Amino acid sequence: MEDEEDIARLIGHVLEESGFLVHRPDRSSSLVRDAEKYQPEVFILDLMLPEIDGFQLCRSIREHKSLKKIPILILTARTESADRKRALESGADVYMTKPFKSSELIAAVQTLRGRSTSI
Repeated sequence: MEDEEDIARLIGHVLEESGFLVHRPDRSSSLVRDAEKYQPEVFILDLMLPEIDGFQLCRSIREHKSLKKIPILILTARTESADRKRALESGADVYMTKPFKSSELIAAVQTLRGRSTSI
C-alpha cells in the first residue's frame, strides 16, 4: 500500500515486469478486506498512509487469522532506526527505505514470496 501515485505505479511496473501479479487496493482502510479476497503472497506497505499508519496496518494484518502468515515488506522514506525497530515489532519481515533499487525490491519480494509458499 503506497499513497504516492507515482511511486505506486513505479513499484507496480517493476514487479509486473518481473512476472508478479500486483493488486493495489484503493484505500488503506480496505486493504485487509481486499486481502481476504485476493490472498496475496506478500504485502508491500508504506508507513505514511492517509487513513491509517503503516505500523497499525501491519499489526492488523498480523492479528488477522487468514492473513497473519503472509510476509510484510515495509517500503518507506522513514530512515530512523526507531521506525525500523517499531515496524519489525509490529510484524514486518523486511524494512526497505526509499529511494530503492528495483533489483533489491524484486529480490526481497522473491525471497518473501518463497517464504509464504513454504508456510
